[in-house]
Amino acid sequence: MSVQTAVSNYLRRRIALWERQRTDRFISNLPLEIQKDIGWPGGETRRAPLRTKDSLWERRW
Repeated sequence: MSVQTAVSNYLRRRIALWERQRTDRFISNLPLEIQKDIGWPGGETRRAPLRTKDSLWERRW
């Protein structure tokens, strides 16, 4: 695997994670009734964050 491929794969995963988190934030800000109507899991409780801010990558940069 070349360096370019590794970086591309990493960026692709980061973009996918960012999009999932954005969707989660958007739907979590909807009223509970709408969350229940669309079948969003845990409509009454907030989910834990997907990633913590103090990961090794975040501490280094």
